[in-house]
Amino acid sequence: MLNRKLASLMAATAFVALAGAMPAAHAQVGPPPVSNRVDVYSYSNTPQAEPGDNPGNWSAKQNVADSDRYEKLVHTSPAFRAARIKKECGSMNESDLYQQCVQSFNQ
Repeated sequence: MLNRKLASLMAATAFVALAGAMPAAHAQVGPPPVSNRVDVYSYSNTPQAEPGDNPGNWSAKQNVADSDRYEKLVHTSPAFRAARIKKECGSMNESDLYQQCVQSFNQ
């Protein structure tokens, strides 16, 4: 009986030793065959935090000041206005939507 327990213990020890000595498997991912190649895009649905997202850093007074500064720049700086229109409306392909977006800067 003692011999069986000792044998089991030795076998378990040997298994653990061998398992620890084996190198870890690393997946090697290569491109799919050229004839079946499909472009794959990865998107993350996790929230992207900005420094202003921290409630401890948020200030209503600062938010109003930032909004006022933005509005002033849009209405007084042609370069800033053009850059914002390009950034916010530039990707719109339909001319009606593009014009509506540009008109929103006149309000």
